Amino acid sequence: MASSIVDRKEPSVVRAHAPAVRSRLPSVLRIPILVVLNLGINAALWSFASNFLLPELGRVSKVPPREEDIFSLYSPIARIAMRVLTTWTTWYLSYDFQDVSALTVLTQAPYVYVLATYYGISNYTILAHVTIEVLSYAIPTYLLRPRSIVHRSNAPLRNRFLLNSVQVQVSSALLAMAVYVSMLWGALKIGSLNRHMVSHFEIDTIDLAYAETPVSILGKVFVAGIAAKAFLLNPSIAAQPLSGAETPTSDFNPATSDLQQTVMANVWYFSKRTRTLIQQTTILNTILFANTVQRCLTLTGSDFTGAAGYAFYWLVANTVLGLWFAWVGDTSSDYEPL
Repeated sequence: MASSIVDRKEPSVVRAHAPAVRSRLPSVLRIPILVVLNLGINAALWSFASNFLLPELGRVSKVPPREEDIFSLYSPIARIAMRVLTTWTTWYLSYDFQDVSALTVLTQAPYVYVLATYYGISNYTILAHVTIEVLSYAIPTYLLRPRSIVHRSNAPLRNRFLLNSVQVQVSSALLAMAVYVSMLWGALKIGSLNRHMVSHFEIDTIDLAYAETPVSILGKVFVAGIAAKAFLLNPSIAAQPLSGAETPTSDFNPATSDLQQTVMANVWYFSKRTRTLIQQTTILNTILFANTVQRCLTLTGSDFTGAAGYAFYWLVANTVLGLWFAWVGDTSSDYEPL
């Protein structure tokens, strides 16, 4: 019997992926803790930065509303409400700190462009504002939520090679910058943006706007272009199913389907990558519009029509960028990298 025993190699062990670690923190407490941390970090960083900066933002801000106007769109309550809404949205959508950082940069870009171009706020104050906003949103998320699969280099993704490609990432960021520069430069050259700002904001001079060049605009939207690539394109690339993965499908029967199934079958028929890009663009435009309107209404002489009209320029740019990314990110489903 001993001679019939065949020597075998040690069997290979296929390790299963470790289950995601769930937070032990009660779900009802997560959003309040995120908001408290957000407000606390924001206040602490501004208290520190104010020792080195001039009070420029106070000079261009409206006087705090009277007691009976505390619920106006530019009151402190409105600012807190905007933070709560943004924090809840990013947590509900399972964004990690990198997603939140990119979204924060993009939603602050319209406001800081107005500050720099029409109100003459210094680069130091603008840099401090953006940095504090990003840190106040990103740090709490980093503490309470792990990285998403998109940002874990060892996580299996069909198009991981595109996320790791320097050429793809750099060219996509440059494309985003080009869209923002073209939108702003075109609006300035035809005069529509300047006329709109003068009509709806209390601006002393538009000399800085007249002095704008594509290069100066590029300097102002450089970081926003990188953030747009990270927030819009990369999640859509990561949404491509793994090679050979089976995608469950359901046959649509118009005779037995209800209204929701009919709409989904005839309208929401895009690939997962395209659906992800549409969702990301919609989320970005929604939060950007609300934040830009609320922020711009705090500036002297502004009104709702002016704030909403200015935000519309950025909505158009993001929509055009989403369409571009839908095209440049369209990889063949049977393509395999070498």
